[in-house]
Amino acid sequence: MLKAGAAKVDITPPVGVRLSGYAGRVFPSLAVHDPLWARALVLEDSERRVGLVACDLIGLSAETVAAVRARAAKAASLPGEGLLVAGTHTHSGPAGLYRKPNQQEQAYWGALPAKLAEAVAAAAEGLAPARLGVESGWSAVGINRREMLPGGRIELGRNHFGPFDPEVGLIRVEREDGAPLAGVMNYACHGICLQFDNYLLTADYPGFAVHWFEQEVGGGVMGLFLNGACGDVNPREAGVGHGLAGTGGFRVAERAGRYLAGQAAKAWRKAEVSADVRLSVATKQVALPTNRARALAAAEEELRRVESAGGSGEEWSPYLTWYDPPDPEGLRKHIAELREQGEAPVSAEVQALGLGAAALVGWPGEVFSELGMMVKRRSPFRPTYVAGYANGSIGYVPTPEAFALGGYEVACAAHLADEAGLVLVEETLGLLSGLAHG
Repeated sequence: MLKAGAAKVDITPPVGVRLSGYAGRVFPSLAVHDPLWARALVLEDSERRVGLVACDLIGLSAETVAAVRARAAKAASLPGEGLLVAGTHTHSGPAGLYRKPNQQEQAYWGALPAKLAEAVAAAAEGLAPARLGVESGWSAVGINRREMLPGGRIELGRNHFGPFDPEVGLIRVEREDGAPLAGVMNYACHGICLQFDNYLLTADYPGFAVHWFEQEVGGGVMGLFLNGACGDVNPREAGVGHGLAGTGGFRVAERAGRYLAGQAAKAWRKAEVSADVRLSVATKQVALPTNRARALAAAEEELRRVESAGGSGEEWSPYLTWYDPPDPEGLRKHIAELREQGEAPVSAEVQALGLGAAALVGWPGEVFSELGMMVKRRSPFRPTYVAGYANGSIGYVPTPEAFALGGYEVACAAHLADEAGLVLVEETLGLLSGLAHG
């Protein structure tokens, strides 16, 4: 007999924290547009208990996830390997993951594990007989963002011929009497309808998607949003990196969220539910191969360029959507770290949660959409959904073909070997196979 419980906790930071996701921002947050939430779902069958936590954050470090799991194990009797903790990847949440936190941000992130564990504990306390079903829809809210400009340069834009994952995954959880309990939405698209010129705290389109899903389904349902393998996918209507910030905004975020919510609500109505759902879980630390010699050469060349320009870098306009200011000191530190790391592999936690015939995979990075779709096509579970930004953060994981073309994501992932993404896929499929036949 399946049991389920759901709860949420407000994790909105104090106004004044810096926002995460764009290097071009020059001010801290100025106000709250919409609150940020951590939403937890706990499931239990006769053998085990598993849980999900979806946070309106750009992501979470492995250390934060470990602290949440340790607390949840005590407060909710939920083993750490069975708890998936993910960020929705909004670029208008608190800084602290990708940049050194200041004192205010340190206090926020330090208090966060207790809040997330509180949500898990509250969900566990509410465990009651339930039914679960899984169904999918589709959406073109996202678009491949690796646009090739004249001359062959790859920039953040709109690649109308590039791959993206259109699947809108929906996990329906209802009470024994049929009343809605929780709906887990899964879609692969960066949370950047709001651009660098936004200084308001907001969950971006995932927040709107949850809001409108709850409105459409009704009955007090709690929505959760898990982003997917969206390392190369942006909202179709968001601004582009090679132009001026003339698109995006809250109307775009609401439109994207509302459309996704509509597709998720349709999937909710079509999903066939059952109380006879077997839960299973498996995790593995995967060693991804590296090529830090390549990253070192690129960083040294960039340092020479910046130093020869007197530290000024390229001419900058405050209206540019994306901008990384010259940082010679940061480059020197990065070079020292690369030399110290050598060719040691990057460790990535892969998590697989079995939900009857369906499965949910947790990946700790910004994995390219093609890699996510490879797992979906070859997985023994149907359907299989992929949650990115889960259980840590290892940055971008491109396809082998992308490394030859270059671009922003590839520059960020230069320390990985070309085949790292394929290793991640094969290790994940092995984990799913073992789960299916275990």
